[in-house]
Amino acid sequence: MTHRAIRALLLVIGLAAPAGAQDYHGKFTSGVYSADGQQSADVNVRYALGGWTAWAGWYGPHADTRQARTGLEYDLKRPGLVFTPSVQLASRGFAGLSLYSEVGRKAYVIAGLSRTNLAPYMNLTFDPNESWQLGGGVHLGKSDSVAGFTIWDNRLHTGQQNTHVILRHYWPGAKRLTADVSYKSGRDDSGVRLTGLGTAGEFDDRRWFVKVAHDPHANFSEPGMWRLGGGFRF
Repeated sequence: MTHRAIRALLLVIGLAAPAGAQDYHGKFTSGVYSADGQQSADVNVRYALGGWTAWAGWYGPHADTRQARTGLEYDLKRPGLVFTPSVQLASRGFAGLSLYSEVGRKAYVIAGLSRTNLAPYMNLTFDPNESWQLGGGVHLGKSDSVAGFTIWDNRLHTGQQNTHVILRHYWPGAKRLTADVSYKSGRDDSGVRLTGLGTAGEFDDRRWFVKVAHDPHANFSEPGMWRLGGGFRF
């Protein structure tokens, strides 16, 4: 099989690349989610070739949220510019499109948007699916960074929005700590207004990584959710 054929095959089966892992093209992640006494699981495989990244995943096992999913994105990176369009497809008829951008060098502006066909979709970032994104960040030293941005509903008139502050710190030897504190507010499906403070953290050590998070109202529902996950690069 030629190199071009192998590249095409990898993209079709939905594998994608981990950000910041220079020695590895692939990434496997699994996670366990616990909310209101019910547990769910997620598995995800990613791979990258050139600027293209693609992925395939599954979330379940409960019938009301079970879903297979895949996606493809392209990372355009230039001095002072990051532009990443992506598409997502999932079982139960879901299709979506998102755009993310950073403009600036040491200090930069963040802007993005997301749009779907409104079919059922378990968004594992727990941000609104129909949304605008706006914020900014700054690079500290050679590799550390801090960023803040808000993602808010722009279509369904729910008033849902999540505001994130994310800090990334690197140590020698390819070790990285990412901390994310978020505040959410907005109405659930029945019109009740929900607010809460979420936290998340991830530690990377070369090939391996672990992550933990707590969301007070996952996908703007009443129960809080704990998430524990990890995986490896290959």
